[in-house]
Formats: sequence, structure tokens, C-alpha cells
Amino acid sequence: MRVLSGKLKGLKILTNDKKFNGSQSFITRPTSDRVKETLFNILEHGFNIDFSKISFFDCFSGSGAIGIEVISRGASIVTFLDKDRAACKCITKNLNKFKFHENDHVNCFGVINRDFFDKHLSPSNKFDVVFLDPPYELIKASKVFMRLKELRVTKINSLIIYECNKQLEKMDGLELLRSKKIGKTFLNFFKGFNE
Repeated sequence: MRVLSGKLKGLKILTNDKKFNGSQSFITRPTSDRVKETLFNILEHGFNIDFSKISFFDCFSGSGAIGIEVISRGASIVTFLDKDRAACKCITKNLNKFKFHENDHVNCFGVINRDFFDKHLSPSNKFDVVFLDPPYELIKASKVFMRLKELRVTKINSLIIYECNKQLEKMDGLELLRSKKIGKTFLNFFKGFNE
């Protein structure tokens, strides 16, 4: 897997090849390049996102490929969240490999090794864009959005992106702006909670 665009274009991203016990399924299911390309085209051209001016929260981040792509395109505030320790080590290795932590006083990149549903999780930032890519079959979208609201990490106009295997309908307190199907994957774009 490689970075698609920006200052790190073409560089290889390390991925976590750990599998579930007794299964051939990988714990981390990286977003495909096709989906990633569509996602960033929509962000840049559909929502006119200027990555150098936003903060980004990459939840269920796995290898960190989405957040790293955001950094490559100029974002200076990116937080990665994953409950799997191996996934977080992989993200940290990627950040170190790309020399993000060395003498870096301008940028703020963090890796949080916690469960999204952990009651003690309380990120200190509010983010302009939140990307959610939970295990498709294991967690209901309504549960994820309820927890996101509890975390209070969004602003009134935050863009929330939910990657899953179906088109989502309206969620409580959120406005569905757009839904895009790429193969078997759906990208659902919402406007933040009205608080």
C-alpha cells in the first residue's frame, strides 16, 4: 500500500499483517486504494477541503493509511485511534519512517491505543473531519455515532465520514450530505452534531 498524493506520494505504508486467532482474516482491513482515491477526490473537489487548515481524527485507524494520506496532503493536526496494540505500533512505525516525530514543533500527530468505546477515552481536541471505519459486521453504525456524540470531538460544521458496506440513512442529530458506492464499499458523509 502506498501514499497516493502529496509530499509523501509513492512511499510505501507498513501494514499490520496480524490475523484473528484461528482465522485467515486480518485484524486490520486497510481501505483499498480505489476507495481511498475516491474519498480524497470527494474531500478535495466535493467539499473543497484544504488539508493544511483542518484537524483530522482517524478512528479505527488500523495501519493509519487514511491519516497518513491526510498528513501527506498538508494537515498538521492528525490523531489516530485504534484499540489493537499491533496496529498502533504499525502507525507509530509509519510516522517514524516518514520522520514526522523528529524536530517537529509545528505539527501535532498522536496515536491513541484505546478502544473507541472505552468510557475513559476523552480526546482533548475537537476535529474538523472525523473518519470512522469500524469492523463492518461487528459494530452497528448507530452505536458508533452515539459514542461519537458522547466523545464531544466534533464541531458544529465537522465533516464525519463513515466507511461501511451499506448506504446509511439519516442518523440522529446528523445530516447526511452524500453517499458514494465504490464496489462493495460505501462512503457516507455527514455534517456534525448540532450542539
